[in-house]
Amino acid sequence: MAFSLVFYEAVMKSEYKLLLTVLLLGTNVWAAGNCIGTLSFMIGTTGQVQILRQDNSEWMDAELYTSIFEKDKIRTGQEARCEIKLTDGGVIRIGEETEYEFIQATDKGKKSQVNGGRIWANLSKRKRKSEFEIKTPTAVCAVRGTIYRIDADSTTRCLVYDGAVDVGPTSFWEQTSEIQKPKSLKPVEIPGPYEIPPPYEVSLEDWIRIVKGYQVIVRADGKYAKSRFDKEQDASIDWVKWNLERDSHL
Repeated sequence: MAFSLVFYEAVMKSEYKLLLTVLLLGTNVWAAGNCIGTLSFMIGTTGQVQILRQDNSEWMDAELYTSIFEKDKIRTGQEARCEIKLTDGGVIRIGEETEYEFIQATDKGKKSQVNGGRIWANLSKRKRKSEFEIKTPTAVCAVRGTIYRIDADSTTRCLVYDGAVDVGPTSFWEQTSEIQKPKSLKPVEIPGPYEIPPPYEVSLEDWIRIVKGYQVIVRADGKYAKSRFDKEQDASIDWVKWNLERDSHL
């Protein structure tokens, strides 16, 4: 009787291990096709960085080196920051009190969204120079390989530190779920230099190109202003200094 019980338990454990292995393999296969990156760095106490998975209804506390998948949402608290190392070599950093979502990842590129807060993107090391779009409440920022940051609330402010960023109206994002920019892209010559943004007199109705050393601010009414930003003043901002320091180790 004792022998039979031991044998039964051994069989059950073997079946359990087999089932667990199959489940894990299935998970890894799914992750391999949808993994966007890894949570490579965090600042903040427990619960200050959280993740909402696509099939979950509750936010969970993030852990270092957690894999980030398509359709994941990430949010940070008042004293939290985090860094995501993308599988293609780029880096996205999320500032305090920010909610960020990876919408779509295809061979053509990636689409993401920031509902409010601030984002730093260093895409200069990406192995594949495909399109990377970030939508804010008032604009869409599209790049291939560059360094820039976005501050988003009732307005969108995009500052370019290297390369160029194409900025367009949010209606362009809604036109298609694919990574595709309208053929009407017309890079705009930026007059200047301006240290203070000029008046908001023009509505953003097409793509404009912002290059290194310049910024664009897009209001909720669609009016925008572009200008050169003060590099010394900008470099004194804690958020900028922290990101430049992190970038120096890439």
